[in-house]
Parts: sequence; C-alpha cells; structure tokens
Amino acid sequence: MYGNFSFEPSGTPTNNKVKHGAGNVKLHAIPPLGKAALVTFVVITCVYFTYRIPLWNPAAPLLSTLLLAAELFGTLTLALHVISTWCLVERHAPPVPPDVVADIFLTTWNESESILRHSILAANQVRHCRHVWLLDDGDRPEIKRLTLELGARYLSRQERVHAKAGNLNNALKQSDADFIAVFDCDHAPAPEFLERTLGYFLDPSVALVQTPQDFYNVDSFQHRASEKEAEAWHEQTLFYRVIQAGKDFWNATFFCGSCAIVRRSAMEDIGGFATGTITEDMHTSLRLHKRGWSAVYHAEALAFGLSPTDLEQYETQRLRWGRGAMQVWRKERILTASGLKLSQRIAYFTSAITYFEGWQKAIVYMMPIAVLLTGRMPIIWTGVPFMTIFALWLLSGILVNEIFSRGYSKSLSMEEYNFLRFYTFIRATLAIAVPINWKFKVTPKDLKSRSGIWGLWPQLLIAAAAVLSIPAGAYQFATSSYLPAGAFFANVIWATLVSIIAIRAIRFASRRSRQRRSDHRFSIPLRATIEADGNRDVQPVIADEISSNGFSFNFSSAKPLTGTIRGKLALPGGDLDFVGKVMDDQSFVRGQATRRISVRFEWPRDSGADLLNSFLYGNALQWDVNGWAEIRTTPYIIRFFHRLFCSKPIKRSWQTGILTGADKGSHDCIVRQEGEVFRVLSLKPFLRTNELVLAIGQNAEMHQDLSLAGYRSYTSGGGTLHLAVLHRGKNLSFPGYHREPAWMRPEAA
Repeated sequence: MYGNFSFEPSGTPTNNKVKHGAGNVKLHAIPPLGKAALVTFVVITCVYFTYRIPLWNPAAPLLSTLLLAAELFGTLTLALHVISTWCLVERHAPPVPPDVVADIFLTTWNESESILRHSILAANQVRHCRHVWLLDDGDRPEIKRLTLELGARYLSRQERVHAKAGNLNNALKQSDADFIAVFDCDHAPAPEFLERTLGYFLDPSVALVQTPQDFYNVDSFQHRASEKEAEAWHEQTLFYRVIQAGKDFWNATFFCGSCAIVRRSAMEDIGGFATGTITEDMHTSLRLHKRGWSAVYHAEALAFGLSPTDLEQYETQRLRWGRGAMQVWRKERILTASGLKLSQRIAYFTSAITYFEGWQKAIVYMMPIAVLLTGRMPIIWTGVPFMTIFALWLLSGILVNEIFSRGYSKSLSMEEYNFLRFYTFIRATLAIAVPINWKFKVTPKDLKSRSGIWGLWPQLLIAAAAVLSIPAGAYQFATSSYLPAGAFFANVIWATLVSIIAIRAIRFASRRSRQRRSDHRFSIPLRATIEADGNRDVQPVIADEISSNGFSFNFSSAKPLTGTIRGKLALPGGDLDFVGKVMDDQSFVRGQATRRISVRFEWPRDSGADLLNSFLYGNALQWDVNGWAEIRTTPYIIRFFHRLFCSKPIKRSWQTGILTGADKGSHDCIVRQEGEVFRVLSLKPFLRTNELVLAIGQNAEMHQDLSLAGYRSYTSGGGTLHLAVLHRGKNLSFPGYHREPAWMRPEAA
C-alpha cells in the first residue's frame, strides 16, 4: 500500500488466456497507436523487400548476399520481439498460507567472504524461510565457519560434477522442503521475497516462479547511470522489465539461474536441475515446459546482486550464456521436440537466435568499409527512390521497437553494447556446430577491474577501419568517381555512424576498466553523531555514500578533521556504534567552512558491520531515495525543450527536518528538497494527512500545506525505514519506485 492509494489491482483477472498461476492477473497490451505503427511497418516492409530483392547486385554477389541476409535477419528478430512483448502480464500472488515455507539455496564456488556474508545476512531476514543453505563447491573451511557463525546450513560435496546444476541437485537430496528459492551467492533477497511469490504455488501446475535480477552496483559495466538526469539504466533492463513479462503471456517464462523459486515435485519429475549444458537455468525451464508444467514471472524486483564490473567479466558471462543456449538448442531440439506449444517454441527460439545477432552486426559494421574501399555496391543503386523507401522502413522499424519495448530499449546505449559484444556472440554461436564439452566458467564477482580494452581487438580494428575508410573513399571518389555520388555519400554517413558508435563504446569500456573500489557505496543518507578525538562534543551529521567499510559526510568547520572519530549510525534496527579513521578532508570551495569528510570504519571483528550490511543489501532504497529512473515517461523532445527553456529544480543536500501533521504529532526526519518536491526519510511511520508541515535545517525553514505523492516502507536491518515524496499542489505525477516496471505503475494504467 502506498500512502494515499493502493498499488494492488482490484477485481478479478482481466483475461481468459493466462490460465497458469494463482492470484490477480492484469494484462498490459499495446495501445491502438502502437498497433497502427506495427501495421504501417508491415506494409512498408512488404513494399521494401518487393523493391529491394531485385536490386541484388550480380557484380558483387558476396556483399549483396550478406547485406540482404542481415536485413532479413533484422526483420525476423524484430518480428520475434513483437511476438514476445505483444502483451505483458502483471501478477500479484495471493497471501501465503502461514504453514507454507521454503528453503533458500545460495550457490558459491570461489567468491569472497564479504559477498557471502552480505547474502546470508539478507537471506536470514526473508520471511517464510525455513533454512538458508550455502552450497559451497569450493569446500572452504573458512566459508563453513562463516556460514555456521551466521546461523545458516553449510553443504559441500566431494565430486563436483555438472558444475552449478550438480551443486543444486546435491542440495536437493539434503533438503526436504517442498519449495526452494535459488540465488547466486552475490544476490541479496528482500525480506518479502517469499511473501510476494510463494502464493503462486497454490496453483498445482506452477513449477517455477522467476523474478527479475537486479543489481546494486550501479557503476558496473552494464549500467548507464547519470546523476544529472537521475537515471540508472541497466543493459538487461529490457529483458527483465519487458521481455520476461511478455513471455509469461505465452507460458514461456524461463528460469534465469537466480532469484527464482522451484517446486520440489516438479524438479523430481524432470530428474532435477538439467545437466549436460553450461546454462542449467534455460535448460531446466525448457524441460519443465516440455513436461507440461507452468512458469510464472513476478515482475517486481525482490533481490539485488552484483553486475559484471568490467569487460572481462561481461564477456565471460555472455560467452557462457551464448554457448549454453547453443547446447540447449542442439540437445533439446527446440523447434522439433515434442511437448512444447508453438508459442513456447517461438519463445525459446527467440532467446537462442539472439546470439546470431553477432554475425548480423559484423556485416552492418563492415559493409560501408568494404564499399568505400572497393567501390563494390551490395545493391544496384537507384538513388532517391531506394533511399526514400529504405529510410521509411528503417524509421518505422525503430518506432515499432521503441513502442513494443515500452521505452526500455535505450537504442543508442544498446547499439554500443551490441558493438562491444558482437564478436563474443559470434564465438558463442560456433558451439552449435562444434560439439565441444564447454566448461562452466563462473563470472568473477569482485568489484576491482583488472581488464583493459585490448580484448576488444576486433572492435578496435573495425573502429580504425571505419574512420580511415572515409578519407580513403573520398580520395578515390575525387580521383576516379568509382561510386555514384549518392551511393558514396550514403556510405560515408553509414561509416560515420559506425565510427561514432565504435568510439563511444570503446571509450565507455575504457572508463569502466579503471574501477578500483573494493566495496560498493550506497547513496543512502543516514543520521549519525560523531565525536572527534580531543573534542567530546557530540555533533549530528548526515552520513552518505555508505559501505561496509566507511562513509562520507559534510561538516561545518573551518578546521580540518583528522585522526580517529567515534560515533553512532541511526539504523532501523537501532543505533550502531562505530570507530573510524578520517581518510580524506577537503573544503568544497577554498576558504569556506563546509568540508567533505571521508571515514573508514575500524571494526574490531567482521561481524561489527552486520547490522549495517543487513540494512544496505536486499532493497531498492538507493534508487527510491534518489529518484533514479531506468526510463523517462516524458518524451525526449519534451524533456529537451524543457531543459532548454526551463530552469532545472536545484537539488539541495540532505538536511535534518521535523515533519508535523494536522493532529500536531511530529517526528524527526531527513529531507532533500528538489524545487517544490521533498523526499523525506524517517524511522517512524508517516502521518496520513494532506496537511503536512515540514521544518528543514537548523534555521527551521517552514514548508506548509504539503501532500503525499508516494509512500513506501522498507523492512530491513531488523527494523523499518519509511520514505515519502511530498509536494505542494495537487498535480504532481507520482514519481514511481524502482522495484516495479513503469508499465505497472498506477499512472501508466
């Protein structure tokens, strides 16, 4: 329940097609305007290829065939994307019966103790969890001690066959739970994870409930975060926010290896987690679907883990996924095996064929280079008629992709990732023809980056060739007129676009290779008090940029702060005493009294930070507190002109405040003002009234007649933290929260 409105859908399910899964179901179909755009694209596509195919150039048969194949492949994948996202399913599970519990499996091999500590602490807070099992394929004594210290169950094995799938199957023999929640060791589940998902199993046909994989290290290789724009988009956002919810419409949601719950009897029915491939997740769900079981996708992010930090980790992960998909395709015969419905075949085929996009992208990147250097055209050039119909076809396809992606595609950033991974995808697809027993390679989980950009040698070659082909082609055009003028300029534009994408992508990869942090910092403000050496006066401050190892804060003093400080952090589970060492102290502006202090905690033992870590990990608070969005619902052109002609609300720093209601009750809080909008954090529940008064800062700056635009509570760290968005006026659009995709929010209904 949010403040003054309910998020839960009312009434009965709104469809007769989605039969699987208990609870409320609401469908989100493409609006009529989107369907009109699709019809327009289909008509233009038919006209385009009717005109285009006869232009195949016999003078350049290889180039002509490759380009036509790339265009047909792009059309096919867009059609499959439309089918996959035709209708998105929003689900809300019924209440969990009090006697229904589940076990949690955390799988690990060589990950660090700190990562495992965070995940176990979070798993221990999950309601309806009977036992937390740490499945250690590394058989490490220190990890066993850590597990037992935190009250979880430790399990290892002597014969480590079948990698992660074998690890999970071994644990199934030790646990007798009817339901098992599976997490990678870096994923920290929210306390309500099982509470929000176990109810789906009231439908006896449901074998699997998958939730999104979300990631708290927003400075990862896969994130495009902009504090200026308050955005934190992730490269897998489209898949988890849209595509999986679309697959659910066809009962084709598949297991993603983490953040999911399985039914024991269903796993026994298929002989356990699937072995024989290096992607046990997709393989397992395909076998479940072939046996007639159903899968449910719960679109709310309820667990948060580590995303690949650098290029090396990213490529390791994508290569394993791609090779595994090829193995599953070959082993299970996706298109011909019995047991799957047509819609399920299409869904699995769509996921597998994605990796062949690497070949298509390679053709697109290299074609203008080949044309400019050789003068050979892949089509019979007809000038303006061809360019006109091609432009209409391309733009209508982009529009359809944007509409069916519900705004999550972020086309330019996706093209940069396509460029960075195309060679990895090419390597992955070779597994369908080369029956090698590929080994399961775990994605490294540490935050420190070790990779440079030299692993991108194919991309560097293409970038250099694209840039150099333009002057080389211009010289040939000026001296020999080896291409028609229109064809020459079209290919120069094409090569220029490839160059821009290549340079942007390589620059991004280079910047992400400089990651040196040992622990993630959360942009969450907390009340704190400090007491410096030699000064026994206790001073209140607001701590931010918090991690297990330290925090930062602003300090009003002209005198530098050094040495050791002591203090307390106000956490939902109670005050946490700490001792820290000042690592950095600098003025914002030379001569001013406001200083920025960085402190490193000095815990007497590893468990000293447990209360803090159990609060930081396993929730979406850092997104919601800062108003970070994965997408913007306002069209870009409107935002552009708004930024051009309107002043952006100034974001003040977090300050202390006192919130008072009409009944004169009041309590302390932390406030950040953004124009007429106020984000407020409190350890006490908010007053349910639209006549709120907020006093901010030491000078008690008063703001009256404030209303609630949104309200959410976060149970974590042994207590509850409350966040509200307040505003003055009646027309503020609800700012939304991170856990739900934009199409599920009330204002999108």
